[in-house]
Amino acid sequence: MINLALQKWRAKEPSLGTWSNLPDIHMAEMLCRQGADWICFDLQHGLMDYSDLTRLLPAITGVPVTPLVRVAANQPDQIGKALDAGAQGVIVPMVNNAADAKRAVDACRYPPQGTRSCGPMRDAMLEGMGYLATANEQVACLVMIETEEGLRNLEEIAAVEGVDGLFVGPMDLCYGLGIAPGSFTDPSFTAAIGRILEACKTNGLAAGIFGLSGEMAANSLKQGFDFASIGTDMSFIRAGVAQAMTAAKGQNKEDAPAVRGGY
Repeated sequence: MINLALQKWRAKEPSLGTWSNLPDIHMAEMLCRQGADWICFDLQHGLMDYSDLTRLLPAITGVPVTPLVRVAANQPDQIGKALDAGAQGVIVPMVNNAADAKRAVDACRYPPQGTRSCGPMRDAMLEGMGYLATANEQVACLVMIETEEGLRNLEEIAAVEGVDGLFVGPMDLCYGLGIAPGSFTDPSFTAAIGRILEACKTNGLAAGIFGLSGEMAANSLKQGFDFASIGTDMSFIRAGVAQAMTAAKGQNKEDAPAVRGGY
């Protein structure tokens, strides 16, 4: 098992991904064929659960896109089941201190590096038990920095052995800083981002962020992030519908084609 996105992050090559909130295999297939390096299936805020994951992950098999899962909570059973279902990495929310980060790492790694229980259902079916020889090196453990406490303990979180990257939840980080969500130019927010990027650089970690748009993703990469999402399936649909509606309503009546006949 080769984690293509993780290879890029370790080489400090910029990487873009998409975010899936909807439990639709056709949407997942489409998102994975648009040039993204990775896709994240969201079990924390997405409208999906574990049973959906067992259909979504097989739907994108064979596409050179790294499947990640944002688990609902930093719990070993949730992390283990996502990995056993075929995820090549997890994004773990609400990591507030080094102990939280160590708990996430332990759940991602087989002994002696961690405490992950052996039962790689889907990967064992596809690759055989050879998966076990490479899993600890190829599974990405990404921990989220999104709270006041997490930011306060940033340096100790980043120093935890086995963490592959820090992932910023920008809206929750705004809440943690006591500023309005979306205040990405606020000095306290930009200072926090600077600290996060520096902590990643110091510890050799990948720096990632949830980008709300392609523009935000591009700006984040220029700022120093290694990877960013370009939006969610729901945001893509909303933007497409809004664009089509604006175009339709903006058409001059005299330019509109005459309606002839009908049912």
